[in-house]
Amino acid sequence: MSRSLSLTRWFQQSVATGNPAPRRALVALTVLHVLRDAALIAAYWGFAAMVSQWIIDGVAASSSLLWFTAICLTGVWLSQGCSIWLNHHGRLKLLFRLQQQLLRTFGHQQHALVRQHSTFHWQTLWQMHIPAVVNWHFDYRVQQLVAVLVPLFALAVIFSVSIVVGGSLLITLPIVPLFMILVGKGAAALHRKHFIALERLGRLFTDRISALPLLAMFNAHDAQARRLDTAGQSLRERTMKVVSVAFLSGTVLDFFSTLAVALIAVYIGFTLLGEFNLGETIDLQQGLWLLLTAPLLLSEMKKLGQFYHQKAQAESAMEAIQNLLQDSPPDEAPARHGEVPATRDEVAPITLTGELTRSPALSTGTLTINPGDWVRLNGASGAGKTVLMELLSGQRPGLAKPVSDYVLLTQTPVILPGTVRENLCLAMTCSDTQLVAVLDSVELGAWLSMLPAGLDTPMGEHPPLSGGQAQRLAIARLLLRQAPVWFLDEPTAHLPQSQHEAICQIIHRNCQHATVVWASHKPLPSDWFSAHWLIKDGHVCDTASAELSGTEGKTTGADE
Repeated sequence: MSRSLSLTRWFQQSVATGNPAPRRALVALTVLHVLRDAALIAAYWGFAAMVSQWIIDGVAASSSLLWFTAICLTGVWLSQGCSIWLNHHGRLKLLFRLQQQLLRTFGHQQHALVRQHSTFHWQTLWQMHIPAVVNWHFDYRVQQLVAVLVPLFALAVIFSVSIVVGGSLLITLPIVPLFMILVGKGAAALHRKHFIALERLGRLFTDRISALPLLAMFNAHDAQARRLDTAGQSLRERTMKVVSVAFLSGTVLDFFSTLAVALIAVYIGFTLLGEFNLGETIDLQQGLWLLLTAPLLLSEMKKLGQFYHQKAQAESAMEAIQNLLQDSPPDEAPARHGEVPATRDEVAPITLTGELTRSPALSTGTLTINPGDWVRLNGASGAGKTVLMELLSGQRPGLAKPVSDYVLLTQTPVILPGTVRENLCLAMTCSDTQLVAVLDSVELGAWLSMLPAGLDTPMGEHPPLSGGQAQRLAIARLLLRQAPVWFLDEPTAHLPQSQHEAICQIIHRNCQHATVVWASHKPLPSDWFSAHWLIKDGHVCDTASAELSGTEGKTTGADE
C-alpha cells in the first residue's frame, strides 16, 4: 500500500468515521473550484470575442458579450467567495473535532500517555501536527481533485477548437505531476527528518530550562550553550534542505509550464501570420482564448505542486497521532464543571489473570483486589509497577472494567502557578473551612499561616514549597476528592527518610477505608498491607510477607 493511500484510508477510518462533514466539505469545495474555473474559461471566451470585435471588425463590443462576460466574472467571484467561506468553517470544525478526540484520549490515558514523551512533543503535536492534517484535507485533497477535473474539462473544450494545441497540452501535462512526485518523494523524507530534529531540539531546550539551577550549581552554562548551538545549527541545515527542495519543485513546475505556454504562443502566433498550415485555421478570438486558457490548466497543476509539501507534513503528523486517535474513547456526556458526584458506585473486586499487557509484557496467574485492600507492589526499577497501575486505572487497555473513581499520587506532584486555593480545588468548589481542615490533616497548617495571602497566595513558577510540602499539598488535593481507590506510585522516592516516614503516616491515617495500591522501594510497615505483589521478569505474583522480606531486600539493594 502506498503512503498516500494509507494516509487517506487512515483519515477515513480514524477521523471521518461517523462524521460525513469532512467528506461533504471536500465534495462541495471541489465543485465550487470547478465551477469557478469553468466560469473563468467562459469569461476568457467572452473577453477574446470582444477583443476580436474591437481589432478585427473595428466595432465596439456588443452588449450581449459584455453581459455574458460580466455574468461569468460574477460567477467566478461568487464561487470563490463561497469556497473561501466553506474552507474556513470546514477547517475550524475539523480542527475542533481532532482536538476533542485527542482531549478524550488525554483524559482517558492521562499519566500513562503524557509520561511517554516530553512537553515539547505534545506542544508540537497540538500546534503543528493537527493543523497539518487539516491543511492536507482542505488544500491538497481538494486541489488533487481539481487538478484532474479542470484539465479534463478544459482539454475537451480546447480539442474542439484546436487539435494541435490540445495534443501538445495532453503531452505536456503529465510531465508536471511526474516531476512533482519525484521531487515530492525527497521532500517527504526531509519533512519527517525535520520534524524529528525540531522535536529533539525543543526537548533539549526545555530540559535545560528546567535544569537551570543544576546548571548554575555546576557552572555548566557554556557547555550546554555550545550543545544547543550545535543542535540549532543542525536544525537550520535541515530547514534549508526542506526549503531548497521546495524551491526546486517550484522551479521545475514553473519551467515546464512556461515552456508549454511559450510553445503554444509560438504556434498560435505563426499560425495567425500564415507561417504554419497544419490543416486547421485559428482566428484571433480562438488564439487569444487558447493563450488565456492554457496557463489556467497548468496553474492548477502548479497549485497541486505547491500543496504537495502539505501531504508530506500530514504523513509525519499521521505517524505521530494515529495511535492517539485510534485509542480515543467514544463521546461521553461531559461532567458539569466544578461538580463532584454526590454518590459513588461501590468498588467492585478486580481480578487479574493471564496476559495483562504486551508492551511491556506483563502476565499473572490469578490475582484479586477486594474493596478495602491495601496492596503493596515491589519490583526493580522498570519492572512494570507503573504500567500495572495504569492498567488497573484504565489508562491502558486490557481490563474489561478498570477502576473509574480513583486518585493517583506520583513521586513528582504537579503544583500549578495559581493560588493555593486553585491548587487544592482544581475543578471543585470547596469552602475555606474545608481547605484549612484538609491542610491541617496533612500537617500544612503552620505553612499556610506563614503565607502572605493565605489560601489566595499564588504559587508562581517557583512555589514556596519543599519536596515534602509539595507531596503533602498533593495529598490534601486528593483527600478532597474522597476517591475510594488510591494509586501511589513511589510518592516518597526523592524525599529523605524523615519526610518519607511522615508522608507515609499521613497517607495511612487518612486512607484507612480506601482501597490502596502502593509501589515503593522504601521500607513500609508490613502490617499495613493485606497483600504483597512482586513484579519480576514480566510476571506479577502474590507472595507471603515472610518470603517477600528477603526478596525485597535483594531487589531494593540491587536498585540502590
